[in-house]
Amino acid sequence: MTSVYVTCIAIVLSLAALKFGRRIGTKRVALYVFVIGVSVVWAVILCAARLFGNGALFNTLVLVCSGYALGMLAMYIATNVYKS
Repeated sequence: MTSVYVTCIAIVLSLAALKFGRRIGTKRVALYVFVIGVSVVWAVILCAARLFGNGALFNTLVLVCSGYALGMLAMYIATNVYKS
């Protein structure tokens, strides 16, 4: 059940990033495409781990995905604070 929530959150965040990316122009579209791609890949990995793996593998991947999501958030903040 948790993988369904994680998948839904990843899809909503991806769509929000796409919508926001269109509004700000094409300069940072590559960053948003990267974020969307990574979100979709993580959603697929988590769903596959939940369906075909055991609970320990899924919990480990959730922790790794959470750390990667924090890194993506830090990258987003850094690109908006330190504009070039």
